[in-house]
Amino acid sequence: MLKPISLGSEVFHKLIESNSYYVDKTDLIRTVFKDDTADVMLITRPRRFGKTLTMTTFWDFLSLDPLNPGDTTRQNKWFQETAIFADKEFCREYMGKFPVIFLTLKSVGYANFQDSYNELAFLVSSLAKSFIYLESEDILNETDKQTFRTLLNYELLRDPKDKSHLANSLKTLTELLAKYHGINPILLIDEYDVPIAKAAHHGYYREMIDVISPFLSNALKTNPHLGKAVLTGCLRAAKESIFTGLNNLSVCSVLDPGDMLMSTSIGFTDEETRTALAYYSLSDCYQEVQKNYDGYHFGGNRMYCPWDVMSFCRSNRLTGAQYAVADNYWINTSGNDIIEEFMGFIQPDDTDKMQNLLDGKAITVNVRKALCYGDLQCHNISDFWTLLLYTGYLTYDPRHRTANKDEYLLYIPNEEIRDCFRTKIKDFIADNPVMKNTTSELITAMFEGDAGTMENRLNTLLAKYVSVRDFATKAPRENYYHGFMNGLLVNGISLIEEQKSNAESGDGYTDLIILSAATDRIAILELKTAERKFDDRISKAEKAIEQIISNRYAEQFMDNKTIKAVYAYGVCFYKKNCSVQVRRLK
Repeated sequence: MLKPISLGSEVFHKLIESNSYYVDKTDLIRTVFKDDTADVMLITRPRRFGKTLTMTTFWDFLSLDPLNPGDTTRQNKWFQETAIFADKEFCREYMGKFPVIFLTLKSVGYANFQDSYNELAFLVSSLAKSFIYLESEDILNETDKQTFRTLLNYELLRDPKDKSHLANSLKTLTELLAKYHGINPILLIDEYDVPIAKAAHHGYYREMIDVISPFLSNALKTNPHLGKAVLTGCLRAAKESIFTGLNNLSVCSVLDPGDMLMSTSIGFTDEETRTALAYYSLSDCYQEVQKNYDGYHFGGNRMYCPWDVMSFCRSNRLTGAQYAVADNYWINTSGNDIIEEFMGFIQPDDTDKMQNLLDGKAITVNVRKALCYGDLQCHNISDFWTLLLYTGYLTYDPRHRTANKDEYLLYIPNEEIRDCFRTKIKDFIADNPVMKNTTSELITAMFEGDAGTMENRLNTLLAKYVSVRDFATKAPRENYYHGFMNGLLVNGISLIEEQKSNAESGDGYTDLIILSAATDRIAILELKTAERKFDDRISKAEKAIEQIISNRYAEQFMDNKTIKAVYAYGVCFYKKNCSVQVRRLK
């Protein structure tokens, strides 16, 4: 019987106890807690790559049993068939030997500061309850026990007038655990940057920083009671004072080379992906899986998104390889608002870069290795590319080297992510009020024969537009602008009765025929492109009108008494500019 696939299960021992499919990454425990000598390690990876599972694996392996110190029965059961269990010396030294504080901050992300602050206080209070034995024994004195009770008191922790209790809570807990056990505890903080990212998105960034910075830094900096801390997140935050002054910090980001084991322990390697597919009799789907879910680079190593690979296996293991479908699993998870948030702020050169990405090309940009979440509110385009890299929308070419150490060659890693881009850009074009209003003005002008206004509005829209069609092929450049016009006109659907593209008319096929919904007017558009910047776009647009006339594209409408006017438009494009000419034929 095949092992079940427990998607969404992020606790190591639950995967093992349910006999679910598990890719063994346990050697990472030794790398992090023995080989790496830094007091604090930060591991950054995109979402859905298994950061939380990694942290719960640490937690399950290291945690001592407070009722039976030295008893490793649980670990022996959970880890007996894993790679780390073969290292008997390491297991004797580390397995089940530490008090471990495990805290995930992924839920601290409400739309307002007070709710997020309350959630953080609730998490700390709940965390303290997991160490309730601290007040039941005589090892701690009464003063220490009273201090511990403040950590249990949710109402005290959430008091807006005195934030010191919450700010010092993690440091206090490490001190109490060290006193009780005589061993400095391990601190594991999962998704440490979610509260900051959500605060920046919802507009209470400064208030959250004033809370989260002392909350984390008090526990991490010069804390004599801390054994080691490991944090995970998407970004390495800068300027937030969380890591300021933290000298003994080890960072493992997607860009940091590290060693092979460190770089490949979060995510699936090609070999691990092939093994999973073979186990579920889906080996024949390897190329499809590679095309859709491969392409990431961590420290120069090529990696797959494990969420996608295992989702694919679960969806197709019963139907088999013959009927397997590679769906987009990533887009339905959280955090897909990045593209939409920035699209309204990018400039013409940046839309060209976005278009290149969608067309399967790479772009060269400067990456800010330490990104300040507060700066995201300024919608700086350099931050946009960096954010896309760290959150998994883009990856980098590790072979690209220039004199500028911050310059990277970025591209979309696979077809699934390209589909995410297409979907989000479509949403932006359809929902953005500026795009909607400008398109409405363009269509109104088009049915009034106003070429000047139409040209002006087209140039405004060209500056912001990214085509979601695939033009990486050698198709004529007119195809790009044909897609551009079709994409825009969707926004003006209330003004348009009917829209025909490449329709047979007269003696040929015209690019666009558009019927007004309210004014009994018709616009016929022929699209052309210029080769160079100073080509005569106006003359080319006029020749396009002559093509409409000579090929009799408008003939079918000329004797129709209901139709009040027929306009022939020639539109000539060059990159992000166009010229529009018009002639009223009826």
